[in-house]
Amino acid sequence: MEKKQFIDELSQNDAVTSPFLVKEKRLATTRSGKPYLSLRLGDRSGEIEGRIWEQATELDSAFDVNDVVLVQGRVERYREQLQLKVTAIERLDPEDIEADLFLPTSPVDSEELWQQLKAIAAQVRNRHLQRLLQHFLTAPDFARQMKKAPAAKSMHHAYAGGLLEHTVSVTKLLESFCEHYPFLDRDLLITAGILHDIGKLEELSGNLAIDYTDAGRLLGHLVLGAQRVAQEIDKIANFPTDLALSLQHLIVSHHGEYEFGSPKRPKIIEAFALHYADDLDARMNNISSVLAATTSRWTTFQRQYGRFLFKGGNSSQAAALETSRSALEVRPREKSANYSLLERLSSISEGKEP
Repeated sequence: MEKKQFIDELSQNDAVTSPFLVKEKRLATTRSGKPYLSLRLGDRSGEIEGRIWEQATELDSAFDVNDVVLVQGRVERYREQLQLKVTAIERLDPEDIEADLFLPTSPVDSEELWQQLKAIAAQVRNRHLQRLLQHFLTAPDFARQMKKAPAAKSMHHAYAGGLLEHTVSVTKLLESFCEHYPFLDRDLLITAGILHDIGKLEELSGNLAIDYTDAGRLLGHLVLGAQRVAQEIDKIANFPTDLALSLQHLIVSHHGEYEFGSPKRPKIIEAFALHYADDLDARMNNISSVLAATTSRWTTFQRQYGRFLFKGGNSSQAAALETSRSALEVRPREKSANYSLLERLSSISEGKEP
């Protein structure tokens, strides 16, 4: 395979001969009626739009979404964004592909995140919830899966290790909520934070590209997660019924609204807190990723927010965005509760994939 040129290293007018993962492909026509291929190409460093202007119809059948292709072309600037004008493209044999070149990974060390998650779990005092957490955290397969799993297909933390990063971040937000609002049931909320997205271990799969499993499409991770928690609760003698119901309610309602995939809307105050923490962390990750990938002062129009986003020209701010996709990397644990964020939360709900 050709030496890899990573997307985050490309500049205007660069000549490119490098493999990329095809994330999207669409055969379209210009205003004059000439066909062209619109592509979204990716690797572990990011994504770039691509266009094939010649022989588009013939090349449309030469490769598919989720294929790795060898691309020749040149980087151009279109509407203030970099774009790859593709002059030649060829599907590569899957056996010749190094998967870790194309699936991005969390910027935070997975082992460090895992140790943080276990330390937070150890502070849960309710003996029933503690036993439940230990059922999960001491299972070798669970640790291995959490360290590798993405949190979503595309919306947020869509990279290997993203689920663990998101879980730790959400749980730390919940710790700060409990300090700011001491009437919240801390043990219930922290347990729910740790377990709220475990259904994604069954919902998502993929080596080169993240995609949905059959169970993910038919049931979704909220139902899958609640089922898995119920299975583990059944193994614990005398687990209180009301506590089990409350925990399962937090899991199935954490998307907030029916239109965003929640079988139920939050009806317990802790469920509202979990929903807002989950939504906030997902949005901060998504927005920071969009800004970090933007090479101009303004982003392209962001449909999920219904607006353009302003990045500005401050070089120090831009550099900070590149390195702060997670607030977990260097923050001392004793400062993790110092947020005062709930005043700034709005009632918007996360735009999750169906």
